[in-house]
Amino acid sequence: MLSLNKFGKSLSHAWRGLAEVYARENSFRIHVLAFILLLVVMVGLGIGGVEAAMLILVASTVIVLELANSIFERWLDIVSPRVGAQVRDAKDIMAAAVLVSSLSALAIGAIIIIPHIKF
Repeated sequence: MLSLNKFGKSLSHAWRGLAEVYARENSFRIHVLAFILLLVVMVGLGIGGVEAAMLILVASTVIVLELANSIFERWLDIVSPRVGAQVRDAKDIMAAAVLVSSLSALAIGAIIIIPHIKF
């Protein structure tokens, strides 16, 4: 049976997690700001339908990877508090995943948005 009380608690935990990452992670705040700016640009240019869905999908993927990066870094800090070469490499590789997704999202955004701009 469905429990609205349990669902409400789950949502509360999720919001607390978002607030925690937002408060502590500068990169996450930058990605959230970029997402908000993207939404404003989409509305301003009248971008809708499949193009809007694609833009939201790639932007939210960057945010999800940033959340995963935060989890990964905190987990590594717990299991290996002394930063060795392997821990540093693992953190850098996860950051690279966020970077690649960000650059891909930027390219996809440009491909979709630029044709809508009237010069």
